[in-house]
Amino acid sequence: MVDDIADLIAESLIVRDLRGHVTLWNRASESLYGFSSAAALGRSLHELLGTRHLFPMADIEARLLAVGSWEGEVGRHGADGRDLSVEVRWTLRRDVGGMPVDIVETGRNIAALSALEQETRLAAHRYRNLFQAMAAAFWEMDFSRVRMMIGGLMASGVTDLPRYMADNPDWVVEAMRAVHVVDVNDKVISLFGASRRDEIVGGHVAWCFPPQSRHVFAESLIAAARRQDRYATETTLTRLDGRFIDVLFTVCWPEEHKGRGHVLVGVIDITERKQAEEETRRSERRYRELFDHMPVALGQLDMRYMNSQLAARYANQPPPRNEMDIDLNFIQDILRSTKAIEVNPEAQRLFRARRREDMLIPIERFWRTRPETVRRTVLARLNGEPGYSEETKVDALDGTQIDVLYTVAFPPSTWERGTNIVAFIDIGDRIAALARVEQMQAELAHAGRVAMLGEMAASIAHEVNQPLAAIATSGAACLRWLNRAEPDLGEVRELAGRVVSDAQRAAGIIARVRDMAANRRADHVPLNLNELVEEATHFLRHEFQARQVELHFSPVSGPALVSADRIQLQQVVVNLAVNALQAMAEAKISPPRLSIAVMAVGAIWLRVVVEDNGPGLDPATSPRLFESFFTTKREGLGIGLAVCRSIVEAHGGSIEAGNRADGRGARFTFTLPSVKAATSGI
Repeated sequence: MVDDIADLIAESLIVRDLRGHVTLWNRASESLYGFSSAAALGRSLHELLGTRHLFPMADIEARLLAVGSWEGEVGRHGADGRDLSVEVRWTLRRDVGGMPVDIVETGRNIAALSALEQETRLAAHRYRNLFQAMAAAFWEMDFSRVRMMIGGLMASGVTDLPRYMADNPDWVVEAMRAVHVVDVNDKVISLFGASRRDEIVGGHVAWCFPPQSRHVFAESLIAAARRQDRYATETTLTRLDGRFIDVLFTVCWPEEHKGRGHVLVGVIDITERKQAEEETRRSERRYRELFDHMPVALGQLDMRYMNSQLAARYANQPPPRNEMDIDLNFIQDILRSTKAIEVNPEAQRLFRARRREDMLIPIERFWRTRPETVRRTVLARLNGEPGYSEETKVDALDGTQIDVLYTVAFPPSTWERGTNIVAFIDIGDRIAALARVEQMQAELAHAGRVAMLGEMAASIAHEVNQPLAAIATSGAACLRWLNRAEPDLGEVRELAGRVVSDAQRAAGIIARVRDMAANRRADHVPLNLNELVEEATHFLRHEFQARQVELHFSPVSGPALVSADRIQLQQVVVNLAVNALQAMAEAKISPPRLSIAVMAVGAIWLRVVVEDNGPGLDPATSPRLFESFFTTKREGLGIGLAVCRSIVEAHGGSIEAGNRADGRGARFTFTLPSVKAATSGI
């Protein structure tokens, strides 16, 4: 009976078992291939007809078992040896338990088709290839029943379709169940977690729309009712395993499909993109919370103008090595054209801003006092440093100056985007505390010097008191012997000898006290003179900032070793530097500059030169500068330079004072033997 029905079909109908052996061969197959049913039954189909394809048949068979169907063109030969091009469709049949049973093939000779049929077939083939090859998951759906349901609503008097669907969610679910899935491509199978096409094809779509996404289905029906060509939105769908996926959902109504009520639905998985967007939003929230709640003043700057100017100026030349090589007018131009685009509440508090918007202005307003800080920042940036930091002053919006620790980093990612973040930590209280400590130290040092002088005076008085008393006694006795009627010259001579001896003893006591005060033995160890001088200037950094002094330190290349007592030599450098600062301040020099350099003199000597741009030294008083208790200051004690000379000479060196060659300031130098000279016995 089955064979009789098969013989009535105009197309070739072949059934083969899972081993590939023919179990049914209809008359259209006999006509197409030239083999009788008796000759074909039980034979291997592919061996009988020499089936061939561009891809290996084993791969096609495996795909057939996995998906459930396959269609395409294959090459075959007939019983008479003719080559045939046959369009076939293979369908895998299963039993009630879902197990594969056999494969049903329908086929037709392409050469027998009319030109119109071949063109139609070619167009369908192109569509099929496009349908399968696209990375999107494509569904072909039959909405004819849904269209009838909408027509029924209209006929019943419903005029506001969106309102009706919103008020009747059950009707929307019923419409989903009325949709018939005609076909899907392979991407649908993998994206929605199916193992076979027939798990989706032939069914409805209600299962893939979770409750929160059913409005999307309703909106697509509304778009169709309004005769729109397409509808697209982002939504969430459900896989067969119950997992949610974020998708871009698109429905279109091809003109040729509208008569049949078919629609094409495209679904693109955007789960990873949505996750990335959410992670980006979380990162932005974390950054914003960190930015807003940090107890550090933070500002985000628009660096595009600065980047373009630096690139234009230094594109074809090496970066500057010294900050003085960068024109300050260039820095001022950058400050005028660089704006703050975001600040946190701490920055608003620190800079005395009433509103955040008050600070979103060119940063020139905040660097009026110390533009050279920005110049040093640019120098660090041009020389590839990872960042820059220094203690400096910035200008608040109310005109006050604030002591801050300023920090900026140069991460490539932010500079490439044309933005960067700067940080300011308020150190005003610490600076004030340090100033108070330094003032106390100065007062204690002054008190110590006065106490030392008192102790020296008391020591001298105590030690010299006895020989002076002896001298007075001997002198009085001399006078008595001389006042006699007949002077006893022998006694007088003896007493005079005693006076001379006691006077020499008093002089020796004074010499010992002086030697103890001026020539104390110290532990000398090899020290790097560059580091020693740099450390000494570091002690005075707050003094330099307070007086707005430009300090330039030039070390000598090489080890620069001397045998010295670190504290004593640093005392010399600090004393000379403080003298220069005081001289420039008294003369109101603007801007004050201090230069300290370490240089080699010959092969065995090292020299430290301290120069300022103050009023210079008076030639009339210069020869006496290193004398004890000689001073040109109204409140000076005249001890500092004398102590400096004692220390330098105790280290085997010499110290000199004079004016700079250009006559614009004082110049102090002291020279010390290097470790090389000391070890060679020079």
